[in-house]
Amino acid sequence: MKIIGITGQSGSGKGYLSTEFAKLGYIHADADKIYHDLLKNCTSLKDELVRTFGADILTNGEIDRKILGKKVFGANNARKLAKLNKITHKYVCREYIKLIVALKEQDSKGIIIDAPLLIEARLHKLCDFNIYVYCDEEVRIERIMKRDSISREAALLRIRSQKPWSFYATQCDTAIPNNGILPLDDYAKSIDNLLHGESNE
Repeated sequence: MKIIGITGQSGSGKGYLSTEFAKLGYIHADADKIYHDLLKNCTSLKDELVRTFGADILTNGEIDRKILGKKVFGANNARKLAKLNKITHKYVCREYIKLIVALKEQDSKGIIIDAPLLIEARLHKLCDFNIYVYCDEEVRIERIMKRDSISREAALLRIRSQKPWSFYATQCDTAIPNNGILPLDDYAKSIDNLLHGESNE
Protein backbone atom coordinates (compact mmCIF):
# COMPACT_ATOMS: atom_id res chain seq x y z
CA MET A 1 0.00 0.00 0.00
CA LYS A 2 1.25 3.44 -0.93
CA ILE A 3 0.75 6.55 1.17
CA ILE A 4 0.64 9.90 -0.63
CA GLY A 5 0.71 13.19 1.24
CA ILE A 6 -0.92 16.23 -0.32
CA THR A 7 -0.40 19.63 1.23
CA GLY A 8 -0.46 23.33 0.40
CA GLN A 9 -1.89 26.58 1.61
CA SER A 10 -5.61 26.91 2.28
CA GLY A 11 -7.64 27.22 -0.91
CA SER A 12 -4.92 25.78 -3.13
CA GLY A 13 -7.19 22.94 -4.25
CA LYS A 14 -5.75 19.92 -2.47
CA GLY A 15 -9.15 18.30 -2.51
CA TYR A 16 -9.42 18.50 -6.30
CA LEU A 17 -6.18 16.57 -6.74
CA SER A 18 -7.17 14.10 -4.03
CA THR A 19 -10.37 13.39 -5.96
CA GLU A 20 -8.32 12.40 -9.02
CA PHE A 21 -6.36 9.91 -6.91
CA ALA A 22 -9.61 8.57 -5.48
CA LYS A 23 -10.71 7.77 -9.06
CA LEU A 24 -7.58 5.60 -9.31
CA GLY A 25 -8.52 3.56 -6.24
CA TYR A 26 -6.92 5.50 -3.38
CA ILE A 27 -8.76 6.26 -0.15
CA HIS A 28 -9.07 10.02 0.35
CA ALA A 29 -8.53 10.93 4.00
CA ASP A 30 -9.16 14.66 4.44
CA ALA A 31 -7.55 16.15 7.58
CA ASP A 32 -10.13 18.95 7.71
CA LYS A 33 -13.00 16.45 7.70
CA ILE A 34 -11.28 14.33 10.35
CA TYR A 35 -10.78 17.46 12.48
CA HIS A 36 -14.41 18.56 12.07
CA ASP A 37 -15.65 15.10 13.03
CA LEU A 38 -13.42 15.13 16.10
CA LEU A 39 -14.78 18.52 17.14
CA LYS A 40 -18.26 17.01 17.18
CA ASN A 41 -17.52 13.59 18.59
CA CYS A 42 -14.31 13.71 20.65
CA THR A 43 -15.10 14.94 24.15
CA SER A 44 -11.46 15.08 25.24
CA LEU A 45 -10.55 17.36 22.32
CA LYS A 46 -13.52 19.66 23.00
CA ASP A 47 -12.66 19.86 26.69
CA GLU A 48 -9.02 20.68 25.95
CA LEU A 49 -9.99 23.43 23.52
CA VAL A 50 -12.41 24.98 26.00
CA ARG A 51 -9.80 24.93 28.76
CA THR A 52 -7.30 26.63 26.46
CA PHE A 53 -9.46 29.18 24.62
CA GLY A 54 -12.45 29.71 26.90
CA ALA A 55 -16.07 28.59 27.07
CA ASP A 56 -17.10 31.35 24.66
CA ILE A 57 -15.94 29.19 21.75
CA LEU A 58 -19.05 27.08 22.37
CA THR A 59 -22.41 27.65 20.70
CA ASN A 60 -25.20 25.39 21.96
CA GLY A 61 -22.58 23.15 23.52
CA GLU A 62 -20.60 22.66 20.32
CA ILE A 63 -17.28 24.18 19.21
CA ASP A 64 -18.03 27.18 17.00
CA ARG A 65 -15.24 27.14 14.41
CA LYS A 66 -15.85 30.73 13.34
CA ILE A 67 -15.47 32.02 16.90
CA LEU A 68 -12.40 29.85 17.43
CA GLY A 69 -10.97 31.06 14.12
CA LYS A 70 -11.28 34.70 15.17
CA LYS A 71 -9.20 33.90 18.24
CA VAL A 72 -6.33 32.18 16.45
CA PHE A 73 -5.99 33.71 12.98
CA GLY A 74 -4.20 37.00 12.40
CA ALA A 75 -0.75 38.55 12.76
CA ASN A 76 -1.08 39.02 16.54
CA ASN A 77 -2.39 35.54 17.26
CA ALA A 78 0.55 33.37 16.21
CA ARG A 79 0.98 31.88 19.68
CA LYS A 80 -2.71 31.02 19.96
CA LEU A 81 -2.65 29.35 16.55
CA ALA A 82 0.42 27.36 17.59
CA LYS A 83 -1.46 26.22 20.71
CA LEU A 84 -4.45 25.16 18.63
CA ASN A 85 -2.25 23.18 16.25
CA LYS A 86 -0.38 21.51 19.09
CA ILE A 87 -3.65 20.36 20.61
CA THR A 88 -5.34 19.20 17.42
CA HIS A 89 -2.35 17.56 15.73
CA LYS A 90 -2.15 14.70 18.20
CA TYR A 91 -5.82 13.83 17.79
CA VAL A 92 -5.78 14.01 13.99
CA CYS A 93 -2.52 12.02 13.77
CA ARG A 94 -4.00 9.24 15.90
CA GLU A 95 -6.95 8.98 13.52
CA TYR A 96 -4.65 8.78 10.51
CA ILE A 97 -2.52 6.07 12.09
CA LYS A 98 -5.61 4.00 12.91
CA LEU A 99 -6.87 4.39 9.35
CA ILE A 100 -3.50 3.47 7.80
CA VAL A 101 -3.24 0.33 9.94
CA ALA A 102 -6.77 -0.71 8.97
CA LEU A 103 -6.15 -0.15 5.25
CA LYS A 104 -2.89 -2.09 5.33
CA GLU A 105 -4.74 -5.04 6.83
CA GLN A 106 -7.24 -4.79 3.96
CA ASP A 107 -4.39 -4.68 1.44
CA SER A 108 -5.70 -1.43 -0.03
CA LYS A 109 -4.03 0.20 -3.02
CA GLY A 110 -3.20 3.38 -1.15
CA ILE A 111 -4.32 6.33 0.92
CA ILE A 112 -4.21 10.07 0.32
CA ILE A 113 -3.34 12.12 3.39
CA ASP A 114 -4.87 15.47 2.41
CA ALA A 115 -3.62 17.89 5.07
CA PRO A 116 -2.76 21.60 5.06
CA LEU A 117 -0.45 20.98 8.04
CA LEU A 118 0.99 17.73 6.72
CA ILE A 119 4.57 18.83 7.38
CA GLU A 120 3.97 20.70 10.64
CA ALA A 121 2.22 17.62 12.05
CA ARG A 122 5.09 15.46 10.70
CA LEU A 123 2.59 13.30 8.84
CA HIS A 124 4.78 13.60 5.74
CA LYS A 125 7.18 11.19 7.46
CA LEU A 126 4.56 8.47 7.03
CA CYS A 127 4.25 9.05 3.29
CA ASP A 128 5.95 7.40 0.32
CA PHE A 129 5.47 10.53 -1.78
CA ASN A 130 4.59 14.12 -0.85
CA ILE A 131 2.93 16.67 -3.14
CA TYR A 132 2.64 20.42 -2.76
CA VAL A 133 -0.36 22.04 -4.51
CA TYR A 134 -0.23 25.75 -5.22
CA CYS A 135 -2.16 28.49 -7.02
CA ASP A 136 -2.53 32.28 -7.23
CA GLU A 137 -3.55 34.09 -4.05
CA GLU A 138 -6.67 35.65 -5.56
CA VAL A 139 -7.91 32.21 -6.59
CA ARG A 140 -7.30 30.95 -3.06
CA ILE A 141 -9.18 33.88 -1.53
CA GLU A 142 -12.23 33.24 -3.70
CA ARG A 143 -12.20 29.53 -2.93
CA ILE A 144 -11.92 30.07 0.83
CA MET A 145 -14.71 32.67 0.87
CA LYS A 146 -17.04 30.35 -1.04
CA ARG A 147 -16.08 27.20 0.84
CA ASP A 148 -16.32 28.59 4.37
CA SER A 149 -18.86 31.38 3.81
CA ILE A 150 -16.54 34.02 5.26
CA SER A 151 -15.49 37.53 4.28
CA ARG A 152 -12.49 38.46 2.19
CA GLU A 153 -10.84 39.90 5.31
CA ALA A 154 -11.31 36.62 7.22
CA ALA A 155 -9.93 34.65 4.26
CA LEU A 156 -6.86 36.88 4.15
CA LEU A 157 -6.27 36.37 7.87
CA ARG A 158 -6.12 32.63 7.28
CA ILE A 159 -3.78 33.00 4.34
CA ARG A 160 -1.42 35.33 6.19
CA SER A 161 -1.22 32.90 9.12
CA GLN A 162 0.21 30.12 6.94
CA LYS A 163 3.70 29.25 5.86
CA PRO A 164 5.01 30.64 2.53
CA TRP A 165 4.95 28.39 -0.54
CA SER A 166 8.73 27.92 -0.32
CA PHE A 167 8.32 26.07 2.99
CA TYR A 168 6.12 23.42 1.40
CA ALA A 169 8.10 23.21 -1.82
CA THR A 170 11.35 22.32 -0.06
CA GLN A 171 9.70 19.54 1.95
CA CYS A 172 7.83 17.79 -0.87
CA ASP A 173 8.78 15.53 -3.77
CA THR A 174 6.93 17.57 -6.38
CA ALA A 175 4.77 20.69 -6.81
CA ILE A 176 1.58 20.84 -8.85
CA PRO A 177 -0.16 24.05 -10.02
CA ASN A 178 -3.93 24.28 -9.59
CA ASN A 179 -5.49 27.53 -10.77
CA GLY A 180 -8.42 25.58 -12.16
CA ILE A 181 -7.13 25.80 -15.72
CA LEU A 182 -5.09 22.64 -16.25
CA PRO A 183 -6.67 19.19 -15.63
CA LEU A 184 -5.19 17.30 -12.69
CA ASP A 185 -5.88 13.74 -13.80
CA ASP A 186 -2.64 13.42 -15.77
CA TYR A 187 -0.61 14.45 -12.72
CA ALA A 188 -2.36 11.82 -10.59
CA LYS A 189 -1.88 9.08 -13.19
CA SER A 190 1.82 9.90 -13.60
CA ILE A 191 2.49 9.73 -9.87
CA ASP A 192 0.42 6.57 -9.53
CA ASN A 193 2.50 4.95 -12.28
CA LEU A 194 5.70 6.12 -10.60
CA LEU A 195 4.70 4.53 -7.28
CA HIS A 196 3.16 1.31 -8.57
CA GLY A 197 5.13 0.75 -11.74
CA GLU A 198 4.14 -2.32 -13.71
CA SER A 199 1.23 -3.07 -11.36
CA ASN A 200 -0.84 -0.51 -13.29
CA GLU A 201 -0.07 -1.89 -16.72
